Amino acid sequence: MKVVDAKDFAAISPFFKGKKGNRRAEFIMRLLSIDKVNSLHENYGSCPGPGFTSRLLDDVGVDYLVGNSDRLRDLPEGSFITVSNHPYGGLDGIISIDLIASIRPDYRFMVNEILSRVSALKENFISVTPTGNHKKGITATSIRGIRESLNHLHRGHPLGFFPSGAVSDFSLRDFRVSDRKWQESILRVIHSVKVPILPLRFFDRNSAFFYFLGLINWRIRLLKLPSEVFNKMCKQIRIGIGNIISVREQKQFTSAKDLGIFLRRAVYDMPLPTTFVPRKKLTLCKLRKYDIAADKIL
Repeated sequence: MKVVDAKDFAAISPFFKGKKGNRRAEFIMRLLSIDKVNSLHENYGSCPGPGFTSRLLDDVGVDYLVGNSDRLRDLPEGSFITVSNHPYGGLDGIISIDLIASIRPDYRFMVNEILSRVSALKENFISVTPTGNHKKGITATSIRGIRESLNHLHRGHPLGFFPSGAVSDFSLRDFRVSDRKWQESILRVIHSVKVPILPLRFFDRNSAFFYFLGLINWRIRLLKLPSEVFNKMCKQIRIGIGNIISVREQKQFTSAKDLGIFLRRAVYDMPLPTTFVPRKKLTLCKLRKYDIAADKIL
């Protein structure tokens, strides 16, 4: 099954309809590396969850390093939430699932409808409608996604959020790359459920050209996302693990807005760890910690 095919382009514009339009769509898919994404999905789509993410990362040649990895040993046994910045627009979600779901297979992540097309990860994704850089009314898909997220947490399972709801931008005002304003709807969910929260911080970013395209139009930038996966070949992405924020700590924040400000600082003010553990070495440590057969923490 393909993540995106020529029919999807035809549904967007008549320019891609018919034989000529189909050839145009295929050319753009090659240009933007969408064909490579489809190929990877067809090769490994039968391996769900962390099995898929691990093979995808190996095939693409992307590795990641984890700072403060010892904190993963203190993950709660029941429900908890992860919050993180969203610098990559796809690869960060893949890495989050590869990391956390290898410890807690019931970990799911709220993503936009674009990422939810990766059917190999359907059991790890909860879909909502992306809003880009423009405010829209809440959709039926988002309502279902929020309801599903609440049910997942109430059943004692962990859940991940990108509170920005969109990939990070380059701000001319601040002259730096960061998330847009974190979304009130997501912060209200996080504030209401009262479960431990684990901050995650991605310390790297996409290419300069990606952010340049965003200054022109966020839709044009969106088309660049697939190739942003492949231009990280042979690179090591750094991710930091923050301290668990307990329910008791959260009680001091009476509003979702105040909690959101605190959580954003917990992510962006996270110091760069002094040491990092490579992904494959980390796996050995986690298997000693987590008895998969017994499905319990040792």
